[in-house]
Amino acid sequence: MIIKFARIFVALAAALGLLVAPAVASAATAKAKPTTLTLDAGGAQVKVKKGNKLSIKGTLGAQGGERQQLVLGLNVFAQVNIGASGWVDLTSKSCQPNSTFHLKLSIDVSADLRLYFPGTDVYASATSNIVGVVVF
Repeated sequence: MIIKFARIFVALAAALGLLVAPAVASAATAKAKPTTLTLDAGGAQVKVKKGNKLSIKGTLGAQGGERQQLVLGLNVFAQVNIGASGWVDLTSKSCQPNSTFHLKLSIDVSADLRLYFPGTDVYASATSNIVGVVVF
């Protein structure tokens, strides 16, 4: 009777996710690989005439040089921050097969610009360096 009760208790605890060991093991395997994201707009601060487009380059990489594996379907977002408004998506772009991409952006007001990768189950999220854009 006690053995039968113990088996029912273990089965019920497993069904409800109350057993600690499997949860710890799955948390260790769910760790995403660190990623890097770089933004090249021609300097830390760039000037753009109002109405002209800003040309930028970006590279998304993973620890251990896994650039070739970071391919299709991974979107990177160009974001701007004007004052205290927070980061706002301007556009998104899928990475090319070599994990690089090129964008031409229309920015009408001076702002900070960065790239953002939201991450996946395999790769962690990343943000790029910030470039100040001065529109004149």
